[in-house]
Amino acid sequence: MQAEAGRQNALVLIVVMTRRFSADLPHGGTAFGVMLRSLRRAARLTLEELSQASGVSVRALGDMERGRSRGPQRRTVDALAAALELDREQRQRLQRLADAGRERGGPAAPPYLLRTVPDFTGRRQELADLEALAKGDRTRVVVLFGPGGQGKTTLAAQTARQLAARHFPDGCVSVQLHGMSDTPLPAAEALVLLLTALGHPPDRIPVDPMAREAVYRATLSTRRVLVVLDDAADEAQARPLLPDAEGSFVLVTSRRPLTGLEGVRRIRLGALSGRESATLLERILGTPRTDGEAEAINRLADLCGHLPLALRIVGNRLSSRPAWTPTRLADQLADEEGRLGSLVAGDLAVRGALALSYRQLTAPRRLLFRRLSLLPGHETGPHLAAVLAGDDDPTAVQDALDLLVERGLLEEPTPGRYAFHDLVRLFAREQLRTEEPVSPVEAAALRMADWLLRSASAAGRWFEAPGAPEPWPGATPAFVPASADEAEEWLSTERAHWAGALRIMFEAERHEEVVHTARTLYWFSDRWDTWPEWRTLFTYGVRSAAALGDPAAQAHQLNCLAWTYSVGGGQYQQAEEHARQALELATQAGDSGQQGWAWTYIAGACTRLDRPAEAARAAEEAVRLFGTTGDRAGLAVSRRVLGSALREAGRAEEALAVHRGLLGTDAGDAPGFQEFAQAILRHQIARDLLALRRWREAVEAYRAVITPATHGGTDRFKAQALTGLATALEHCGDLAEARARLAEAHRLFTTAGDTAAAERTAASLERLAARTADAHATPDPGARSTKQGVCPRRRPC
Repeated sequence: MQAEAGRQNALVLIVVMTRRFSADLPHGGTAFGVMLRSLRRAARLTLEELSQASGVSVRALGDMERGRSRGPQRRTVDALAAALELDREQRQRLQRLADAGRERGGPAAPPYLLRTVPDFTGRRQELADLEALAKGDRTRVVVLFGPGGQGKTTLAAQTARQLAARHFPDGCVSVQLHGMSDTPLPAAEALVLLLTALGHPPDRIPVDPMAREAVYRATLSTRRVLVVLDDAADEAQARPLLPDAEGSFVLVTSRRPLTGLEGVRRIRLGALSGRESATLLERILGTPRTDGEAEAINRLADLCGHLPLALRIVGNRLSSRPAWTPTRLADQLADEEGRLGSLVAGDLAVRGALALSYRQLTAPRRLLFRRLSLLPGHETGPHLAAVLAGDDDPTAVQDALDLLVERGLLEEPTPGRYAFHDLVRLFAREQLRTEEPVSPVEAAALRMADWLLRSASAAGRWFEAPGAPEPWPGATPAFVPASADEAEEWLSTERAHWAGALRIMFEAERHEEVVHTARTLYWFSDRWDTWPEWRTLFTYGVRSAAALGDPAAQAHQLNCLAWTYSVGGGQYQQAEEHARQALELATQAGDSGQQGWAWTYIAGACTRLDRPAEAARAAEEAVRLFGTTGDRAGLAVSRRVLGSALREAGRAEEALAVHRGLLGTDAGDAPGFQEFAQAILRHQIARDLLALRRWREAVEAYRAVITPATHGGTDRFKAQALTGLATALEHCGDLAEARARLAEAHRLFTTAGDTAAAERTAASLERLAARTADAHATPDPGARSTKQGVCPRRRPC
């Protein structure tokens, strides 16, 4: 879709009459004459008084108002504007109508009121919805709304072109309401223009605005006319221009949804899809410029945020520079700092379209809009926004956020969550740099970061052992969840924000708070082991502990970092390196507990790196150390890791004994860890049975692991168990269920973002599908029936 910028220079009214109306206004009236008469009456001046004030004769004024003088010269218009004390916008409007009146003998008016474009792209659903509403009898008004630059006017023009001839035999009229300008067109003045367009003689249009409304609605009720009210400012401007329940159809475009209007349908216009964005660029540029440039075209579409105005600008810039390639412009737009400055083509500019909405905000709402650009993450709720704005009332801030949504400056992807379009965020950052000194901006960012980490710490305490430290005090009270479920929801929803706050706090040398946060989220991290935020958290934890000169704390954070590389990332070499650094520091500090955890992570990494004997020795050392410290959680984990190392060393019977011996043992006081540890133990026992080729026992063990009430882990954990179950089922001859379980595992791996595991599972599915086909094609005469539970292999299950 195309830009709305530049429409301000169009004529206030372009009228097309079909079938009933001629191209000229009845009785010689002109749009200029109607406006002049309306402005004179609004100023409460007679012809004689206006003549005396302007120096234009009474006869000349009368000729202008009656349409006999169709287009007075500029100096005459200037004199009239001065006498009427018109502002800049009204003066320009009057001059444009005079200029149009002087264009006598020119070509006939175009067939539609609003200019359409030959490369119109997308909006199929919106066009279908508009046609369905226009054909029906129940809806007479549709508000087409959305942020600036989404192509609302262009869609309205396309709608008029497609629907007018088929559904509106009495014609189509349009008025530009200039809602985003400093001086929107008054409704009373718009009524004069519309009535004139509908065929009413200018000298018979009532002076009283209420009477004008009555005549206007009576006219629309007896005809089938499409009326387009473009760029409405608000409900007060649009309401007098709406029809009654029957007859004509009105399409209103506005940046706001105009929620105060009754009995209307609303269609929100958003960004184009990726395919539509690319198609629009291809249509603007033509095939020779886009052949072989698919990747660059898609990059451009993404950098434009799929905003139609931005796409139009990019297409026009490339069209005017034949030597430029899409790749060159994409590289230029990749720089965020200069992107908005590059999204300019002639009088089209993304920055200008956004500035129109921004200028209409009050000062407090402008401040909130600017400060939201400091957010580390994409979406926010009212509490965090209130912290940024320095407002103690989240309810008032939510009202302000809702208003920003109405003005098209924010989006609401889910109820109560607010987000910027990418280009709007860049605009907000520009305004922040331009309008606010550095000091208060930095203070607001630090206040936000402090609140986020204190709130994360308060939420993390729900998953720590009793006695975990309270968050540090702050000027703004932290968010304190009332339950573990609420704590988990907050940590999950705001994780991009609290992770982003770590850099701000670290740069402010708030190292104790960074380490405190890492410690209070220690056990919670087990619940969502694949989050990339854990690596960020514990990396800053290591750096802050080092800045504090605390080797024991640094060892703890390095062990946590080793865990993220091992469990969350499958990068076992890096995991071992961090664990050995932790071991060295913990030894220097005399911290036996952190030495034990370091040996545990070394053992886990060695197991995965196919060094099982070394892994077993490391695990045994960890078991010994935890035995001396009394760390029940560490002892349970290290013994479980020891069992895994024994299994990988070919000592599966010993591994099974170790793991079964751990069932039901106390794994510490961290809430929920006991259940989680037991779930992992059941999984290890199932793997031991698989290694021992005790297929039927393995099947039953895996079924216990994946039972929703007992598996206790993440989707990724369940997917791993499903993969093992499929292996056991395959060896028992149940290929159909094996394939079903693998398909489920593939879905869970994909959802969890574990692409490597998903690819391995997909390959296993293909292999099983081929084996199933072979089994159906060639029955194995040596296989015994599985109905008695006997495996088709030689070895019983």
